[in-house]
Amino acid sequence: MTLAGLALVILAGLAGGSILERNRRVAEMQALRASLSEARFSADSCKAALAWEEQGFQRFDRLVDSLRAEVESYEDPTRGGVPYEEYEAYMESFTLYNDSVEVWQGRVDSLQLKEAACRALVEAHNNLGDSIRRRREEWSGDTE
Repeated sequence: MTLAGLALVILAGLAGGSILERNRRVAEMQALRASLSEARFSADSCKAALAWEEQGFQRFDRLVDSLRAEVESYEDPTRGGVPYEEYEAYMESFTLYNDSVEVWQGRVDSLQLKEAACRALVEAHNNLGDSIRRRREEWSGDTE
């Protein structure tokens, strides 16, 4: 009777261990999926913000181009450069254009940084998805 009881305890322990392992795997997979969902949200949000900033940059770029065209319109080589009576307006346009070029460069730099951050978020999301797939494959190999 003692041997049968001991065998029953061992079998119960083994069954309980496999249930605990299965529950651990389920909890781990749920946590990984939640992390994947968060990573997807972060990547998508970053890409949306980047697209918004790119649109603003494109509008600003057109403004800078129009300022450059305005400055160039004052500069007439056939008249020997900028006529005296237009020189003050030319200098205002020229100063505004030069200032806008500095802002333009700052916006380019900002876009490049944001693009790199978004790329890193997308890569992190993809890596997490790959690790979930690998984990699932490992677990399916354990049950065979």
